[in-house]
Amino acid sequence: MGWVSALSLIGSGFIGSSASRVLIAVLVAVAAGLLVLSIAVLLGRREAKVQRQLAGYDLPDPTSGYDADDGGGGGSETAAVKQAVAMTSRLADRAGLLQRTEALLESADVPLRAAELLFYTPAFAILLFLALAVLIGPIAGLIGAVVVLIAPTAYLNKRVRERQLKFERQLPDTLVLLASSLRAGFSLMQGLEAVAQEIADPMQKELQRVFTEVRLGRPVEDALGDAADRMDSNDLRWTVMAIRIQREVGGNLAVLLDTVSDTMLKRERIRRELRALTAEGRLSAIVLSCISPLLLLAIWLIQPSYLQPLFHDFLGICGLVFAIVMSVIGWFWLQRIVDIEV
Repeated sequence: MGWVSALSLIGSGFIGSSASRVLIAVLVAVAAGLLVLSIAVLLGRREAKVQRQLAGYDLPDPTSGYDADDGGGGGSETAAVKQAVAMTSRLADRAGLLQRTEALLESADVPLRAAELLFYTPAFAILLFLALAVLIGPIAGLIGAVVVLIAPTAYLNKRVRERQLKFERQLPDTLVLLASSLRAGFSLMQGLEAVAQEIADPMQKELQRVFTEVRLGRPVEDALGDAADRMDSNDLRWTVMAIRIQREVGGNLAVLLDTVSDTMLKRERIRRELRALTAEGRLSAIVLSCISPLLLLAIWLIQPSYLQPLFHDFLGICGLVFAIVMSVIGWFWLQRIVDIEV
């Protein structure tokens, strides 16, 4: 019986240790993944039956998640994931979320399907929540899951703003090059193609997409208008409006583009001057918004007992929530004050 006592001693030392928590987290993550995979497989088999019934009446779709060699693809992992992504796509389409996500990915120039983003983000958030909840605690798991859910959208919005800002700065130079091409005898489409070869992204990709759509039979004004909507550029919208007017009433398009470009350069100069004048206000908003959390952190590091009423007393919790709400309102208020539209 000596080996029994030795195993009991090893088990008592293992249970409750960090290694046991890691093992539990891994097992929970594997169980969650198997559960998601099982649901996807069941859904895939149900839809594969319908596909087999309709196989003689329609051509196979090369973009679908089924493989002709495995009788519907319900048993393979790749087909199961595709089925889960397809189900997420249908649910998001019904909720109206799919089109907004596709527009965001298109504006950010990220080569990713909207359905994949909407599927993998909650899946990773759930797995991270389970792992952190077992290893550290439910609060840490909740924080990690919220970060995973917010991080992709925050990154995409940041990338969209950067591309839009760069696009706006490239637009006056693009119009100057286009006007020079028109003076050299090029047509509007030839000028757009020549400018696209000389300028950098994101303007290059947008112009290449414009003249590709025009080659397929779309009017150039509509293609440029869609580019303005994708980049949310009022300057490009005004340029398209000027081109439409020139097409209707006639005139020298090169001179018109030079005038529009000069107006944009002056507006950009005024915009930068205003940004320099409002720098103090933006810095004040950052300082006033960060001073309360930093002071709370300093007190917690120096004397944590002072903060106990804020987390255990009803009035303290109400005061903490009120302070957070007022800080957020103050941040947006100050941002609104210094945000001057030109």
